[in-house]
Amino acid sequence: YSSSQLYVPDLGLQNYVSILTDNYYLGLLAQTVGLGIFVTVFSLLLGYPLAMRIVQGGKTTKSILLILTMTPLLVNIVVRTYAWLVLLGDNGVINKALDHLSLPLMVISLVSVMEKLDASLIEAGESLGAGSLRTLVKIHIPLCLQGVGAGSLLVFCTVISAFVTPQLLGGNRFSTISTIIYQKFTFSMNWPVGSALVFVLLTLNFAVILLHGFMFREK
Repeated sequence: YSSSQLYVPDLGLQNYVSILTDNYYLGLLAQTVGLGIFVTVFSLLLGYPLAMRIVQGGKTTKSILLILTMTPLLVNIVVRTYAWLVLLGDNGVINKALDHLSLPLMVISLVSVMEKLDASLIEAGESLGAGSLRTLVKIHIPLCLQGVGAGSLLVFCTVISAFVTPQLLGGNRFSTISTIIYQKFTFSMNWPVGSALVFVLLTLNFAVILLHGFMFREK
């Protein structure tokens, strides 16, 4: 199409074929999914011990930790992102990954499950000679898998659909499906491809939700 044309009217399935066969879009999809997996795993590794500390702490400790955990959700994402820019400065991979963390979503999901655990099961394991690590791996984590699944679903879907954070921190050096969708609708005005990318992202989210439902369905 002409470079002077502001709107590309080519609607049709060819846009999906183009996206799913183009190495650029496939790489973009892989990068987005990879980011989602990385942040989900990192959030789980940080959030699990924090959730345990919240559940096991006293009433005052629990309230303070929950408030501190929930505080980021009360701050507008744009303000929070610019705060990261001021505090961290460099837009390196680690800095961007830290900003992408959806830790409160993971912690809240885990806490809701951990609070329902039967403490006698943990005590039984310890009385039978199981150490702290063995008790965690054999008893605690298996009983919290529903919370792990729910938290992972929330974090992953939030990260792959995020726009403000990767746009502000990543700039032109780091792109996700959401940032490219924005570019297609506002700069290149290629709405058909942008719309196709939206449905690809929605399909990805639905696929993850279905996978979660299959893996963590109640038996």
